[in-house]
Amino acid sequence: LMDLLGDSTPSAPQAVGSAVTTPANPSGAMNFTAYQKNGLTVQFNVTKHPSNPQLSQIGATYSNSNPAPISNFTLQAAVPKHAKILPKPPSGKEIPPNNSATVTQVFQISNPMYAEKQMVMKIKLEYSLNGTPVTEMAQVDGFPSGV
Repeated sequence: LMDLLGDSTPSAPQAVGSAVTTPANPSGAMNFTAYQKNGLTVQFNVTKHPSNPQLSQIGATYSNSNPAPISNFTLQAAVPKHAKILPKPPSGKEIPPNNSATVTQVFQISNPMYAEKQMVMKIKLEYSLNGTPVTEMAQVDGFPSGV
C-alpha cells in the first residue's frame, strides 16, 4: 500500500474529495464525497477521537447507482509517511445495484502532525462491473483540518 504514495504520481488523479460540513451532527463528524465515478460513490464520515487529537476515524460508505452489482470490490488506502492508517475489513465485497444497499468500512488514522500538515489520502479501487475488471486510483484531499 505504501507505493500508492510513492514518487510516481498518476497523470490525472480522479475525483478529488470535496468537503461538506454537517453542523447539525453533535459528534463533530464531517461528511464528504471522497470519490464518484462509473456509478460508484465513496462517502467519508470523519470523526476525531474525543481525548486524543492525533487520532481520527473514517467511516466509509460505498454505494452503486448502476443497474448491475459491483463485485469483488476492494479499496486500498495510503496516507503520508508521517501518519498511519489501519483499515478494518469491509462489510462485504459486493455493492448492490440501484443504490439499494451499501457496503461500509472503517479506517483509523493516527497523525502526530495533525496540527501542521493537511491530511491527504491516495486510494486504489478494484472491482468488477458487468464482468469487466476496473482499477482506479484517486487522491482524496477534502479532509477537515486537524485530521
